[in-house]
Amino acid sequence: MFAPLLAPYDPRLPTGTPLMLPTRAHPLGTNDIGQDLLSQLLYAARTSLIVAFSVALISTALSWLVGLAAGMVRWLEAPLMALSDLLLALPNIPLYLLVVTLVGPSRRNLILVLALLSWPAFARVVRSVVLQTRSASYIEATRALGATDAHVVWRHLLPATLDVLPTKLTLTVRFAIFAEATLAFLGLGDSASISWGTMLSYAFNEPLLFNRAVWPWLILPPTAAIMALILATTWVSSGFERVSEPPWRRPPTVTGDSADG
Repeated sequence: MFAPLLAPYDPRLPTGTPLMLPTRAHPLGTNDIGQDLLSQLLYAARTSLIVAFSVALISTALSWLVGLAAGMVRWLEAPLMALSDLLLALPNIPLYLLVVTLVGPSRRNLILVLALLSWPAFARVVRSVVLQTRSASYIEATRALGATDAHVVWRHLLPATLDVLPTKLTLTVRFAIFAEATLAFLGLGDSASISWGTMLSYAFNEPLLFNRAVWPWLILPPTAAIMALILATTWVSSGFERVSEPPWRRPPTVTGDSADG
């Protein structure tokens, strides 16, 4: 988001000699046409984060709505779960490659494809939470006291499903980062945007790349950025999972006295 403020150069303009090693003016060197790699890395981070969070928000909302509908409306459950089973049975990356190829490689299309094809697994989780909550004894008691379906949904089912949304959101961010980088590396990303995947794609297309001293600076920074962001979202999602677990399902905390005794 702050790439224009942090980047020392315009990432699309040649600002140095081609394949320059790191210097004070170019801390990560330059690529094969003299573009500053640090500036490209920062702008690529903005692209990856925009795609990742857009996909996560759309996919999480869609998963939540589908799971809630499948758990609440009996006649919708079978077709929605059959559709989710079909999408889960298909291999992810080849499916994304096919759809993106058909609709065209743009940022908007990439976001929509990843969001519309990544909802099934979490929709099943939301459905399970809804079914489990609906059959709870306190829900039956609430209905016996005259509570309407709207009251049950608003006061009990929605809060129960909202607890798992942060975990879904962070896991989808992690997935979208990897998927966007993979598709961009394969040439199916937004050609108008700089991303970590396109940086790696251009690097590996450079003739005699590995015979030059500059090759680590072309490959390692975008690779490290992808891995760091994926690890960060994994740790955040693990924290959300621990917080959202019921107390009786959390692992016991071992204190010093219990460990000695």
